[in-house]
Amino acid sequence: MWTPDNQLNLRLRHPDFQNYLDINESESQRVKESYNCYLDQKYGKEPLQTLDIFPANASDSPILIFIHGGYWRGLDKKSYSFIAEPFVKNNLTVCVVNYRLIPAVNMQTVLDDIKESIHWIQKRAHRYNGDPNAIILSGHSAGGHLALMTYLRAESLRPSIKAICSISGIFDLKPIKNSYLNDVLQLNENDIDDFSVSNKDLSFLKCPTLLSVGGGETELFIGQSKELHAKNKLSADIKYYEYEQLNHYQIVHKLGQEDNPLVKFILEKSKT
Repeated sequence: MWTPDNQLNLRLRHPDFQNYLDINESESQRVKESYNCYLDQKYGKEPLQTLDIFPANASDSPILIFIHGGYWRGLDKKSYSFIAEPFVKNNLTVCVVNYRLIPAVNMQTVLDDIKESIHWIQKRAHRYNGDPNAIILSGHSAGGHLALMTYLRAESLRPSIKAICSISGIFDLKPIKNSYLNDVLQLNENDIDDFSVSNKDLSFLKCPTLLSVGGGETELFIGQSKELHAKNKLSADIKYYEYEQLNHYQIVHKLGQEDNPLVKFILEKSKT
């Protein structure tokens, strides 16, 4: 039977989840040791207002900004350095962003942190061989939601955002209200309305956007990406790609591997 909990409780669904998280850690450590990087750069005064930067080798390179998941209340950028490798190899500067977490802050503050981190990156882009006006936003799970919401909420940033790659995003927050997650998130009806993507007009989404999800994910994750695509494909430049068999933990690994549709999309759009 479909319930919010059995659709959203991914650790219960995948008892071996730690194996996937361990891959994130070990691959991220390898990439940090193998590539030039600037870790824990502070874009704000709070401990979690930090980001890691992997500069491109050529000046004025496009910038990929990656936003981690964790249901807006967990995980950390340090486990996602692995995504930098294929892009630095192809002359993109990569920034992996941390943000303050719920319940210490609310959803609006989380979005404010993402926006502030992008402004910080733009102001210092040339120090790290980046072009402040050629940004690609990407995120996984909650990060996929935050990438799209940032575009929708931060109008001043839109001209600089050249593409969005949202992986396993959550776009309709209604199921969260009746799930175990809301014990921490404490989303009310107004929050669900304000911070859902599914009920927004995406006709002004002018940059190419890819919604990707794994075929081995829950019906909720697959359905939300499919429905957002179906609703907006005629009015926005939005595509859908489903990875056969991959689960929620596996699909993000593709972002750290060359020669696959997610990486190809970002590399292609970074050149336009």
